[in-house]
Amino acid sequence: MKAITLVLVLAAAVSLASDSFETAVNNVAGMVWNNKVVSIASRLGLDIVDVTWEDTGRYNGSCWGPNISDMTIQVHHGTRGSETLTCMPVIRFPNFHDLTADIDPEQFFLLTGNESGNDLEPVSLTDYVDNIRDYLHDGDSWGGRGSSLLADRDSVVLVSAQAVFLPIEDNGEAVFNPVLYNYQSYEGSPGVLAILATREGTSATIIDNSSEYNADYYSWGQRLYFNEDGERASLTGSRISDFLENGGDSPESSAMSAAGEEGLNMVMLIQIPLRQKERRDLWFEGDELASCCEMCDEPQSRNSGSNVEAAVIGHGELEGPFREIDGLPIVRDTRFPIRVTVQFYKATSNGVATDRDIQEIAEQINRVYDDASYVGSLVCPSEKIVRPTDWYRDQVEVSLRKIILQYWQ
Repeated sequence: MKAITLVLVLAAAVSLASDSFETAVNNVAGMVWNNKVVSIASRLGLDIVDVTWEDTGRYNGSCWGPNISDMTIQVHHGTRGSETLTCMPVIRFPNFHDLTADIDPEQFFLLTGNESGNDLEPVSLTDYVDNIRDYLHDGDSWGGRGSSLLADRDSVVLVSAQAVFLPIEDNGEAVFNPVLYNYQSYEGSPGVLAILATREGTSATIIDNSSEYNADYYSWGQRLYFNEDGERASLTGSRISDFLENGGDSPESSAMSAAGEEGLNMVMLIQIPLRQKERRDLWFEGDELASCCEMCDEPQSRNSGSNVEAAVIGHGELEGPFREIDGLPIVRDTRFPIRVTVQFYKATSNGVATDRDIQEIAEQINRVYDDASYVGSLVCPSEKIVRPTDWYRDQVEVSLRKIILQYWQ
């Protein structure tokens, strides 16, 4: 099976990809339609998808809401000067139900200093959000005099966890970007501030669906980059066995942590909802994000066995200036919670995963939820309970009625 992909012509020349890497990309992308792997995940209550729903505000029993985001993980491959992007498989609890946890932000630690070329230092998520101007390469990129995006409601944050497969051969490397599309955002009025945290540091950028920063027309979203002292770089993944053999740090050396979990293969994507200008359109007028990899027939079975292992996440070559806040006077929208998506990256060259591989992934995902004050679905609640991470539905509905009235007038 060969995944259908999207073509992206990059300004910078890139290395030619080998035929074996192209095969690896197609095999790994095809895990989404591999009945055996999907069945194993399903028995553990998990799905395998290539578009994930990472929402801070969604209506009960609906795929729509006042602050919703779609995320894909897109790997670069192809020929020199003309790259292709292919979406990678993600294992997580089902998108629609969206099982989430309420967790104290003091249980999350980020590494800072990369944005200014300094040594890395750990800081709690609470401190980062409360002093975010201090963690920008250019503090003046945030217009106005604000210094904090922390709200009174942020004693807990909304958390979900997932695992991502990357196509990585022995002694190989995958170059990729998380790509985020927020349905409410438009140019000049971002709906969220996205924070990308890895073992090498933390990078913050607005999501406003500006065409200048989109991955490309079809992939509907902004690529997230690593901030290397004001310059941007895509992420990279390598096999942990190769990393350690080549003298890399031990897995215990990472100071970044999420609810007790840590590791060289962990990434956190944090969304902070922002107050927007009066919207020029309604979020339900647009089409849903189309998967960047169309459904295909299940790939043919392969005789090779599993070679799944942890993927060490780093960053690649510098590609130009890193965009932070573009001088906008952003303000926190306190009606919605902060959302933290914890990701664990796995390397495979053939898309083969055993029961044990998926079981280990499920255990790692579930451990993120262990210390939560509450675990459940805000979209399909099983009981009548008021969670502190729920969005303020009454306030949003008043605003929505005003928008609809203006729209029809």
